[in-house]
Amino acid sequence: MEPSPVTLIYVDPTALMLPAFIPVSGAQDVVAPGATEAVAHLVDGGFDVVVLGPPLDSRGAMPAGVRYAPELPDHLEAGDWYLTGEPHPSFGRPRGGTTVLVGPHRPEGKLPLPRFDMETRDLAATVMEILTREAMA
Repeated sequence: MEPSPVTLIYVDPTALMLPAFIPVSGAQDVVAPGATEAVAHLVDGGFDVVVLGPPLDSRGAMPAGVRYAPELPDHLEAGDWYLTGEPHPSFGRPRGGTTVLVGPHRPEGKLPLPRFDMETRDLAATVMEILTREAMA
């Protein structure tokens, strides 16, 4: 019997972080409450979690098993996921996979929000959706 492929989940740091509330010099983004635990649930569930960009420093230490990649591939496999907190992600939009907009990040203006396969309120809700969909597949 052939082993089933591991599901890749690419995470844009914007899905993990809350922006600094005070727009002053030196203010830094912080990890959203529950984000580290949500990622740990994915790792524990056997998913291959890849955070995009450089490793997060002490503000957002990720659980063991999380990998980092400098960029998002141009094409995702059908079972892969891409999580972002920005309607217009700096890492771009891949073809394939399932794209998820995490959090209430509606841009100002009259232009409609770019299409995502799913929208969730936070990373914990995203993880529940992924776990549920993968269990039912």
